[in-house]
Amino acid sequence: MTVLQKQALILMQALLGVISSNFRIVWVALENEIVIINIVLEKDLESDVEEIEDFKGEFEALQISNINYEVRVIVSSLDIDWPDPSTSIVVYKRRED
Repeated sequence: MTVLQKQALILMQALLGVISSNFRIVWVALENEIVIINIVLEKDLESDVEEIEDFKGEFEALQISNINYEVRVIVSSLDIDWPDPSTSIVVYKRRED
C-alpha cells in the first residue's frame, strides 16, 4: 500500500460524520512529500468550516507518526475538474444533477 493510499484510508475514517450536503468533493494528493487534502464546498457555511477544523485533529490523531499536511478548502459552485488519478485519490464525490 502506498503512502497516498494509506492517507486516503485515514482521511475516509476522519471524515465520518463531517461531510454535509454542502461538501462537493474531497480528495487527497501528495506534493513534495506533503499530504494535501482538498475540500470543495458549495457555500461558505460556518458550521462546515468548524467541522473541518475539528476534522484536522481527528486526522492527526489517526496518524501512526507525525505528518506534514495541508487542508485546502475551496468554495465554488462551478463545474469540478476530476483530480489527476496518478497523483491523487478522491475519497468523496457528491452526486450532482
